[in-house]
Amino acid sequence: MDKKLFKGVRNERIYEKIVDQLRFLIQEGRIQPGDRLPGERELAETLGCSRTSLREAFRVLESEGLIISKPGGGRFVQHVDQSMVLAYRFNTIDMIEKSAVLYFLEAREALEPRIAELAVKRVTNEQIETMENVLSNLEERLKHPEEKVAGDSSFHLTLAEATQNFVFVSMMAANLQMVRQVRKQTLLSPKRYSESLAEHRAILDAIKKRNTREAVQATLAHLYNLKQYVLQNLPPEEG
Repeated sequence: MDKKLFKGVRNERIYEKIVDQLRFLIQEGRIQPGDRLPGERELAETLGCSRTSLREAFRVLESEGLIISKPGGGRFVQHVDQSMVLAYRFNTIDMIEKSAVLYFLEAREALEPRIAELAVKRVTNEQIETMENVLSNLEERLKHPEEKVAGDSSFHLTLAEATQNFVFVSMMAANLQMVRQVRKQTLLSPKRYSESLAEHRAILDAIKKRNTREAVQATLAHLYNLKQYVLQNLPPEEG
């Protein structure tokens, strides 16, 4: 693949700029379905970014179905209907109905404690480092409230990856768009944003200590607090 297709990117919301560039190349047909992307090291050097930022971008593109990762084989562009991808990305309702958010949280209560339980047993040091970096970046954004809804998608997806179970990873990746939409409605105040960060930190601390009970309880506490915020702050539905 011609490396001249890619342009260097500046270090500001770096992963989003990488996502935009790769989306454009795919949508323009300059990268074709079935094409294998350059390796992480090579592509990071070409773009002038860190491999961590590149991995965050890959997670977003994988959640949208634009690329697929094959263990030991690299990452490939998927053959997908681009018009459907665009419609899904841009036409998602920004204000999800309150009942839909609650149903979504109910499903997360069934899924995420089990993810946390398995992550305690199977997480790698590299995955712990990735989650640490995600939380550090989110903490830094507290100083810039206008940028705070950048998403903790990487934390959730890395946590799923820590289970070493591709089904959990696929389920989490499929739900990331909904996670982002819920975040837009529930992280409107600096207070709730700080609370959410502390809750994520508690989950990670329990995993680092390899404490299964504590990790599950921290996950349930996070989802409970999120549900209470939704019940108290989202406007009632009409009709």
